[in-house]
Amino acid sequence: MTLRVRRAARLLMLDPAGRVLLFPYQPADRVEYWFTPGGEVEDGESLADAARRECREETGHRIDDPGPPLVCSAFELTMLDGERVRALEHFFLVRVEHARLDHGGWTELERRVMGRGRWWSPAELAASGAAYFPEDLLAMLP
Repeated sequence: MTLRVRRAARLLMLDPAGRVLLFPYQPADRVEYWFTPGGEVEDGESLADAARRECREETGHRIDDPGPPLVCSAFELTMLDGERVRALEHFFLVRVEHARLDHGGWTELERRVMGRGRWWSPAELAASGAAYFPEDLLAMLP
């Protein structure tokens, strides 16, 4: 069976202190892992447009030009509804001017499974023992 390709724009967002933004995935009452903001590219949308939209919806930050993707990752993924897909995730490096977050653009699903965002220094994340995705996140950061 051929899997549907799910293209996504993900954001490696850095605040002025060089901390990276991660959200906890917590479909129950516990954090399973931390992940970068971003999501699926909608029909007719470019990767850059998806990066801008996801940034605005999930964080409240508006970005003009996310630049080219820094890296692309491909793997198989099981979605929350059980669908198995071939994920093709493009990561954009975005620097923002402040660390304030606005979750007003979240979907009902995001409200159900995501916790509030947290800014992590690379050293803090490395020492935390927390599970995070992508697993090579620290190597991707400048």
